[in-house]
Amino acid sequence: MSMEQDIARRDAILSRFQPKQAEGDAWKDDSPLVWDDIGSLSHGLVFGPRPLLQATRGVTERYSLGPRGGWMLNLIGAGLFHPHELSDVLKIGRSLVSAELTRLTEAGLVTSTIGKADKRRSELKLTESGQAALEEIRSELFGSLTSALKDYTPSQVRLMTKMLHDLHSSAAASPD
Repeated sequence: MSMEQDIARRDAILSRFQPKQAEGDAWKDDSPLVWDDIGSLSHGLVFGPRPLLQATRGVTERYSLGPRGGWMLNLIGAGLFHPHELSDVLKIGRSLVSAELTRLTEAGLVTSTIGKADKRRSELKLTESGQAALEEIRSELFGSLTSALKDYTPSQVRLMTKMLHDLHSSAAASPD
């Protein structure tokens, strides 16, 4: 069975769990939240990352990267220059960061040099190929997310962004 068929079958199963509140303009209802609301939100959070993974798949497969390779490119491109920062942001051990950085380096996407300010710390930088791969990922993400959210206004999308940030912040304040 193809990946597209697997996705379609899984989506058909998940659609059985979509509450009536998610249809039409019912989301504008200000009545108190019930389990169907929270359950649907939970499903969205759990299964929502699928388009993000699909958007990074081309680069990830082409360069034989691990599951975090595309995100590391984005973080390095955004200004994280040290491996320990990647470890802190992704909440993974330094050995996993090192393994992924090895893949990124061997693929010619990232370089690592001795730090200018602190010679004990390496500094990461995207190569020209790494920048091109990052632009490809960002283009895929932009297209995928703007298409999926085409029925919402920019202010609604920004509100969702704030809500997801607030959810992330509440989780970050709790111990792992």
